[in-house]
Amino acid sequence: MNKIENGLMTALGQLPISNSISKLIVCDYCKKEKKQVLRHIPLVGKRWTVNACKCEIDKIDEMRREQKQREKLIRIERALKLSSTNTELRNMTFSNFNVRPGCEQAVTEIKTAVNDFVQRGRLGVFIFGETGNGKSHLTTAGANELIERGYSVIYLTEKDLYSRLQETKRFSNKETLLEIMNACLESDLLIWDDFMSSQRLTDDEKDWTFQIINGRERANKPIWMTSNLTPEEFDHPSTRYRFDNKERTWWRLLGNMNCVYNRATNYRAVQAMERIKGMMRDEV
Repeated sequence: MNKIENGLMTALGQLPISNSISKLIVCDYCKKEKKQVLRHIPLVGKRWTVNACKCEIDKIDEMRREQKQREKLIRIERALKLSSTNTELRNMTFSNFNVRPGCEQAVTEIKTAVNDFVQRGRLGVFIFGETGNGKSHLTTAGANELIERGYSVIYLTEKDLYSRLQETKRFSNKETLLEIMNACLESDLLIWDDFMSSQRLTDDEKDWTFQIINGRERANKPIWMTSNLTPEEFDHPSTRYRFDNKERTWWRLLGNMNCVYNRATNYRAVQAMERIKGMMRDEV
């Protein structure tokens, strides 16, 4: 059989063989007999072909998915090398998260977002509340669970994101604006920590925020955000107008989010006071 015939057969997902039917042919994976069919091939004529086994097709599809995932992870890691805190973040899990009164709803929401990740599509999570009450730990624990399942995740604080994008204006900077934006848009999950921690946004920062939120909405991919907003700030008109005078960024964001108020108190403050009290007892 010539190269043209082989190419046609490959395109059809079939194994070409001679003009006469062959002996028993079995699948390399399941060891079951493959079906041989006499087909009319354009420009070739009638030929006996072997149907690909379903497990062979599944294996090829799996290899393609794994290859695409590897390529995506390489692109993201090259575009955004996380800071030294990355090691600390990878150690944050659900098992070492201290569930305290007031954060139960947030815990349930993140665990649901992990378990139903594919079905939820672009539906993200917005957790807001007092600083130091476990919002970052909780979202990071969910992210680590997804990473273990093979999903690509980018974790960035707002200040880090804006500073990286701002630095792309420098000629000597190794990261380009396109690389960073593409990484934020291509990752399966983007975690935006300390959202709205910047008191005043430049026009560039407002534009970058809209591009990322709008881009991920179009790509049907979620964002998980944490914020130190109080309930009063969350509902205040000035918050909605911070990004643009038509509120389009704010409502586009909330339209793709489940918003949860984490009522837990500042755990860092509790730990600090316990250490202080312990030191005072030691001195006595």
